Amino acid sequence: MINIDNMSSKTVIKEQYKNTNNLKLRKSLHEKYSVNKMGFQKWMFEQYPFRTKIKVLELGSGRGELWNYYFENKILQDYEMDITLSDFSDGMVDYLQHSYLDKGVSIKKIDILEIPFEKETFDLIIANSMLYHVKDIDLALSEVKRVLKKDGLFYCSTLGMNGMTQYLYHALDELGIPYNHESDISFTLQNGMQLLKKQFYKVERCDYKDALEIDKVEDYLEYIYSMASLQGLDRKNYDILLNYFNSKKVNGYLHVPKEYGMFAAAGKA
Repeated sequence: MINIDNMSSKTVIKEQYKNTNNLKLRKSLHEKYSVNKMGFQKWMFEQYPFRTKIKVLELGSGRGELWNYYFENKILQDYEMDITLSDFSDGMVDYLQHSYLDKGVSIKKIDILEIPFEKETFDLIIANSMLYHVKDIDLALSEVKRVLKKDGLFYCSTLGMNGMTQYLYHALDELGIPYNHESDISFTLQNGMQLLKKQFYKVERCDYKDALEIDKVEDYLEYIYSMASLQGLDRKNYDILLNYFNSKKVNGYLHVPKEYGMFAAAGKA
């Protein structure tokens, strides 16, 4: 049986993110086949209320790709922001330290469940596509609020339950490939508002409209096999999945729905 009940398992997540390979593979699928050509990273970046002299913390920075846009375009260079990038994976922290050497940012290893800063330290905190990996989401959000200034803002992006994941699960059901339906995804577009409102005064949701149009199904299958939530999916099912998704093509393309978006949360009125 495929174990998808481990989205929040630290052991599994650390193994998946010990280096950048899986992230690069998944990012390449979105870059190659996304209908919305703006790109999720750039869209997210343009939502943030940057201003001069603020302290910024990003949790779960991964490869730090959000900030490539910032540095390559030399925007906000006069803002003199204090930026800290972080991840709880040693491999990602090493990558960030190498990639952002001499960029004027701080790199730290941080577990969101125990953020090593004093209360009310940051003006802006960012957590992209990582909260659904967190086992104790209430503790994580309370830690974020603790280190966020009273007039600070918290921006967190996540996936929804009506996108790529559900599309894949429907396929596995139809093919009779067993898996654990009791998914332990702790933070989604569907429940994020309710969870955030336990800690934050005001919460807003903004959706990113997109889908995948895939002509080479093999790329999609490599994406599937790279997912932390599907570790244990036997390669013997590869040809079955390949034939199935090829049969679902319309005009030469496999249409895969995507559901992504972002919440913006304020600590006080």
